[in-house]
Amino acid sequence: MRKAIGKRRLHRRLAGVLLAATALSGCAATQPHEREIEVPQAEMQSYLSDKPGELHRLYAKVLTQGERNAVLNHMRAGLAAMQIGAWEVAERSFDQALLGIETVYADSEQAEEARSTWVKENYKAFKGEPYERMMAYYYRGLLYLREGDYENARASFKGGLLQDTLAQQETYSQDVALLAYLSGWASHCSHDPGLAFQAFEEAQEYNAELDPPADDANLLLVGETGLAPRKVAVGAYDEALAFARAEGFGDTAVEIDIAAADTEAARKVQLTEAEDVFFQANTRGGRQIGQILEGQARFKGASDAAGDAAIQGGAAAMSYGAYSDSNNAMAAGLAVMAAGLIAKGISAATRPEADLRAWDNLPDRVHLAAVEADRMPQQVTARFIGTGGATMARTTAPVTQAGPCAIAWTRAHSATDIPDAAPGSTAN
Repeated sequence: MRKAIGKRRLHRRLAGVLLAATALSGCAATQPHEREIEVPQAEMQSYLSDKPGELHRLYAKVLTQGERNAVLNHMRAGLAAMQIGAWEVAERSFDQALLGIETVYADSEQAEEARSTWVKENYKAFKGEPYERMMAYYYRGLLYLREGDYENARASFKGGLLQDTLAQQETYSQDVALLAYLSGWASHCSHDPGLAFQAFEEAQEYNAELDPPADDANLLLVGETGLAPRKVAVGAYDEALAFARAEGFGDTAVEIDIAAADTEAARKVQLTEAEDVFFQANTRGGRQIGQILEGQARFKGASDAAGDAAIQGGAAAMSYGAYSDSNNAMAAGLAVMAAGLIAKGISAATRPEADLRAWDNLPDRVHLAAVEADRMPQQVTARFIGTGGATMARTTAPVTQAGPCAIAWTRAHSATDIPDAAPGSTAN
């Protein structure tokens, strides 16, 4: 009778252990932060009321994905706003994005929880990899140039250079020729030749093809080619973040036609490749990084292996106890098996997956030229060129002048041609 009671107790204990392990492994399912927020219709309508209708689908994500993805969604929507010429909306979006970026290393309760073994890396508020933060400052600087606000433009480009040096665990040397050159251009336009000379010299150190503009240059031409770098997960548990160049585009160069008036012949200007955005994503200070690893994967692997060993040992002990009719041996085996099952549950609950949220309407490369225009054109025509000189796309871009200098910005691929939600921003 006592042996029967003892075995029933053992069975109940085993059932309890299995339930606990199952509960732990259940943590591996979609986590609450990956689900979108229900936003009252009146609140959504109010928020979208001052945004262009064609961008509502992008700006809606600012509310439905909340603070965790606010920076990412303002980056995406802000660039789309630039594409359609909604300049003030774009300015507000990038201001919000930069405000979030500037708290990237602040200690917070959310940042602490994001370091937990049980919570996915994508729980923490998105601030972007260094190349994404750098590009946010680049676009805000272009918007300042449009307004003729050269001091703030220079400060923004300098801010982007600083972001290029910062990662979570190390500091790297900056090497973004694009931002150094644009910082020089802002100083050139604000009639500060000393600062301009230093910045252009720095840009040439990073990219020998970027010659300083002539003293009388007053028109900056900016052309963007290709598609955004892709983030991919590698490793046994998808714990390592790596980068891949996007596929599906052939444009790698830009030529711009400038005509000051209908009676004048067009002047063709070949832009210089100033920056390879994928290179910046895949390197730190010019050094290839390969993979960004998350330490949770080592813990997951160790707990999984320990669980397997304990379960096998415990099962053997329980079998021996049953064969020899020894409750003590069976209890000991159960204890070891319980530890193994719990370790397996812990392993299943550990979330080492790399954070694949990405700014997906960035370009692959940025091209520049600074020229002198006696009579400023209202717009320019860009030809985007692929292998063998083939024309891949044509666009027109307005020329905006505010102050002594003007700017024309264009791109081969529309910044509005993206899904409603960013890659990795919601549960699959």
